[in-house]
Amino acid sequence: MLSKFPNTVLKILKWPVAIVAVLLLPASVYTYWDLVHWITAAPESLTGFGVGVAGYVACWWLIFKRQFSGSLFSTAEHELTHAIFAWMTLHWVIGFKATWNEGGEVSYEGEGNWLITIAPYWFPTLSLPFAAVIFFTDAPNGSWPTIGLGATLAYHVTSTWRETHAQQTDLHKTGFPFAWMFLPAANLITYAILISYAHGGADGVAQVYQSILGHSVELWAMTGIELPRS
Repeated sequence: MLSKFPNTVLKILKWPVAIVAVLLLPASVYTYWDLVHWITAAPESLTGFGVGVAGYVACWWLIFKRQFSGSLFSTAEHELTHAIFAWMTLHWVIGFKATWNEGGEVSYEGEGNWLITIAPYWFPTLSLPFAAVIFFTDAPNGSWPTIGLGATLAYHVTSTWRETHAQQTDLHKTGFPFAWMFLPAANLITYAILISYAHGGADGVAQVYQSILGHSVELWAMTGIELPRS
């Protein structure tokens, strides 16, 4: 079965990935200080994105948060994210179920892996189509793709907050120690990348990478621990 190889690799990498995420967390937080400076230097570049964020937050606060005990849409989006990562790791998806307030389930052939299980808690599935449209069409600030990117990223924040709790079966499956090691940095880096992309395109993404790498080196140097030399 094709999925056996990626599953084996991911099983080996699970805890190294968690440790790397913990090590990157301080630099990821520090990167938001840089992000504030980049945005304040040219705030007009985020007008459309900001409109999308503000619009969704207003709708969530006034309507979604108060009037809906469940959501077929958010459940379907959650399960779709599981399915996407199942396909990415060579699993054949054989079942898809989403309900209004009784959860959902994706069935696939093969053992599965932790990346499939934890994907909805850090990967903003709905934001990627808008980012792709911006990339391929060079959509200007204030256009519907930039507004959509802001709205969907705000949606991901609220839906992830609602779905992340002690009774969540996905987190039990991956293990809470791993989830709390991996998810903070994974979310912070993902949000920083998309915000920087909305602000500065591919150059903005490169800035985030350089910022996280640079701050990681600086923070490591502050520990006084020298890496072994060959």
